[in-house]
Amino acid sequence: MRPDLLITSDSDLDVALEEFKSKKARRDSIGPKYNCSIDGCDASFKRLDQLDRHEFHHTGIVSKQSAELHMKLMQNDLQKKHACTYGGCDKVYSILTHLKRHQRSTHERTAAPQKTFKCTLPECSKMFTSACNMQRHVREAHEAPREYTCSHCTAKFRQKMKLRRHVIQQHTKEYPYRCEKCARGFYQQWQQERHQQSCKLYDCDDCELQFEKWSLFTKHCREMLHCRERHKCEHCNSSYEKPSALNKHMAAKHPATAADSTFHCNEPGCDRSYAYERNLRQHMVTAHTGRRFECLASGCGRCFSSAQNLSKHLMRDHSTKEQTKATTQEENAEIATVKPNRKRRRDAGQPARSRLAKLSCLVLDKNVDKAVRQRKTEALNSVAHELQQEQTELLSDA
Repeated sequence: MRPDLLITSDSDLDVALEEFKSKKARRDSIGPKYNCSIDGCDASFKRLDQLDRHEFHHTGIVSKQSAELHMKLMQNDLQKKHACTYGGCDKVYSILTHLKRHQRSTHERTAAPQKTFKCTLPECSKMFTSACNMQRHVREAHEAPREYTCSHCTAKFRQKMKLRRHVIQQHTKEYPYRCEKCARGFYQQWQQERHQQSCKLYDCDDCELQFEKWSLFTKHCREMLHCRERHKCEHCNSSYEKPSALNKHMAAKHPATAADSTFHCNEPGCDRSYAYERNLRQHMVTAHTGRRFECLASGCGRCFSSAQNLSKHLMRDHSTKEQTKATTQEENAEIATVKPNRKRRRDAGQPARSRLAKLSCLVLDKNVDKAVRQRKTEALNSVAHELQQEQTELLSDA
């Protein structure tokens, strides 16, 4: 009711009631009021600031009403006078109750809030810290759940943030924040700042490429023969790390004479020849020493030159479990009989010791010796101190 309207009769009272009802109807209205003025767009909004924000995406121009609202918000920010008195907190509020609420929830809370309010729907087991949060959950998740549809595909999301991440990650690749060194994208600024603290690129001096990880850099150098002295073949593109490997390659692929081109079998009646000596040794074992791998399946008397070929035959022709198991046991027994006995290590069964403990003739604790092997600073300092004490005692005795 207007201040200048005085109620002196029943007609004045009716006018006041009609004005009150009209205001209440406008305030409780839930239908859209403001329509988009762009051709081909039928979006409508309840508030003018929402319409201005929507039309800004079409035109990129801020309307006069939106600019005035922004200026008013800036003036309200300047008028904020209730500052938080706790050390290290720079929050300022224009309303005293907001400041008190901030202090209670941020600084004066002694323990974490307990979730004591359960969702009213029996099929939902979510808990909340307040009835207000619970009612908001029921309204948004059960009564009228929101769904944000992707404009590029058919994916739908309940939260707008998840939709934005999906669009950036799967479609546009336009991250709001990127690393200045490696151009890696991030959704939030604090993720970018944390990444830049440890971001390091590895430059290849030979081809001017950059790599984010040391493993990728070393793999590139190994494949492209960078950062390492290699022994290259004069006749082809092959390269080797050791001269002996290069000599073997030259003898097998690029011999000086025809006689040196192959390794011939010296057994009478055998004219087989090979490019590598290891192949000749395998031929001698399988063809001339009598070591054959025979299939023990019933009705099959085939023999093979290696255990690998026998295993392939069993998987291809005799796939039953009993035959494979019996043949495998026989094969293992035969291999065990021809396998030479290896020399037992001198430190077999003894705990591993660090090289520092062996050279200094110190008997260290198991945990200390393990820390020394891992190059931990505290363990190394303690061992150095112990060695210094022993040296001092020896000098004093002398």
